[in-house]
Amino acid sequence: MAQNYIIKVKDGKKYFLRFTVNQRLQHIILASTVIILVLTGMPLKFHGTLWASYLYEQLGGISLAPIIHRVAAVILLLLGGYHLGYLTYNFYVEEIVPLRKNGKPGLIAITKAVLRQPIIPNLKDIRDILDLLKYLFFLTDKKPLGAKYTWKEKFDYMAPFWGIVMIGSSGIVMWGQDLATKILPGEIISFALIVHSDEALLAALFLFFWHWYNVHFSTSVFPMGTVFLTGYLTEELMVEEHYEYYVEVMTKEGFENEILPPPGVSAPHAPENHEEGSPIS
Repeated sequence: MAQNYIIKVKDGKKYFLRFTVNQRLQHIILASTVIILVLTGMPLKFHGTLWASYLYEQLGGISLAPIIHRVAAVILLLLGGYHLGYLTYNFYVEEIVPLRKNGKPGLIAITKAVLRQPIIPNLKDIRDILDLLKYLFFLTDKKPLGAKYTWKEKFDYMAPFWGIVMIGSSGIVMWGQDLATKILPGEIISFALIVHSDEALLAALFLFFWHWYNVHFSTSVFPMGTVFLTGYLTEELMVEEHYEYYVEVMTKEGFENEILPPPGVSAPHAPENHEEGSPIS
């Protein structure tokens, strides 16, 4: 197997690095804690149903399920703090240090550096959404060509920040309600309960319907996407979902003569057998 940090070639097929080991571990912790929180929290919201009572009992009932819920919540909050530190450190190394070498970085330069981060929403995302609508309504036969991160992935990424802040802060208030009522108006407990419950339901629906469909249940990867485990995406999916970034990486890594055409465009001399194949670790 040919080795390359960004591209790995195995059995003649190319695989593109999408997530590092660190990022994959963060995602596994995030996914695990969120699922645990949903399983131990939703039965309380729907306590009048048979399935909720049964599920809650299987998770330890009133004596154990709340402890599991709070431990998972603490882990998730710690993960959120770690991720912010992770982002800050990488931004400092990749952006601030080069700016300091070229002179003292000012606010404008730092702001521009933040806005050009690939995960930050930009004008291309708006154009891609509009182009996708045109494609879906048969106004064009060309799909938008995705960058390193598509607008759907950015939406996926930003959602947990809102969820952790809203659900986490309201959960802390409910957990320490005796202390909270000494500092804050009593009505804040009722408000926190509503926010915690409804935001948690919204997060669960977003996870199970939007996120899981896009990364696991869509026809391109069904029955499960493997990039969150292996860190690598196949060339077929890179072409379909991240074509602009695919061309950039292929050119940078010396494979410019092997670049496949955009989705929906045939090429007589394009390489064959670029199917997804088995995932690699």
